[in-house]
Amino acid sequence: MKIQITRKSITNFVFLVIICAAWFLIGWIVRGRLAANQIAQMGPEIALIEQARQRLLSECPDEPLPTRELTYAAIRGMLRHTGDPYAALLQPAVSQRFWDDFAGQSGIVGLFLEEQCGQILVGTVSPGGPADQAGVRPGDVILAVDGVEFDDATTGTEVSLLIRGPVGEPAHIVVRRGEEILEFYPVRQGREIVSSQMLEGEIAYVALSAFTTNTPQEMKDALQELLVQRPKGLIWDLRANAGGSMQATQEILSNFIEDGLLFTAELKGGEQKPYMAHGEGIATDIPLVVLIDEHTYSAGETAAATISERERGILIGNRTHGKSTINATYPLIEDCML
Repeated sequence: MKIQITRKSITNFVFLVIICAAWFLIGWIVRGRLAANQIAQMGPEIALIEQARQRLLSECPDEPLPTRELTYAAIRGMLRHTGDPYAALLQPAVSQRFWDDFAGQSGIVGLFLEEQCGQILVGTVSPGGPADQAGVRPGDVILAVDGVEFDDATTGTEVSLLIRGPVGEPAHIVVRRGEEILEFYPVRQGREIVSSQMLEGEIAYVALSAFTTNTPQEMKDALQELLVQRPKGLIWDLRANAGGSMQATQEILSNFIEDGLLFTAELKGGEQKPYMAHGEGIATDIPLVVLIDEHTYSAGETAAATISERERGILIGNRTHGKSTINATYPLIEDCML
């Protein structure tokens, strides 16, 4: 079969190409105008951010910047501008660990962190704990955990959540000690959220390491087991308490305080949110001493302050962490947690 190309067919082909090119140009112009209109409709502040993002993506001379990382950086910048050291964006890799920890299901390695000059340092290492046995020392600067590298925008919240994780699995911690870069693999161990016993002198003792969602019932069970032994007094140990849920704090305090106001949260605009006792106290009369230290944190501080201000018990120990704020958690796109 022979294919013949005539002048007419060439003319038709050229005409088709011109038509396609024209429609392509029209589409490109319309698309650009639509994008500009969409940006304009975002509002001046959001439009400014979007314009900057698009300019970075189109003009940056280095490798293309990941749009997700630019978005994360913008959100972190807004959070930092609030001046709240506890506000943090938790990426998907970290958000699940947040929920596991909130439910009391994560393991620990036995260290406390400090933030200094934009760096996350090891503050205290629990003697004999996994981190201590692995060789982590106070003053080590944490550079990465489980392959996630940190920068000056990383918060202590993110680092601590990454260090916690599944019980029995090692945490891969990279630190700088002087001029050395060191790696450690402490194995996360389960933590006993509520522990109790009878001490000499018929004194009951109960320790609470966090106010997680499962602790109100565990705390109530522990108190009931102690109270049937008719103790003369009770020690409630809140040293090294990591804080947690305000609802759990309310329920647990209701064991010690029969009725009335427990504590108040001040919301935006001065709105007051009261947390009241539930009226089902089982340990409202027993003499109470609360132990606190510099690692008593957040909800632990709220509980200790409530016991003191309601004159329900005596506080013994060192000055607490001093957080003074309550965090709220909001889901964002891609399962990020703020």
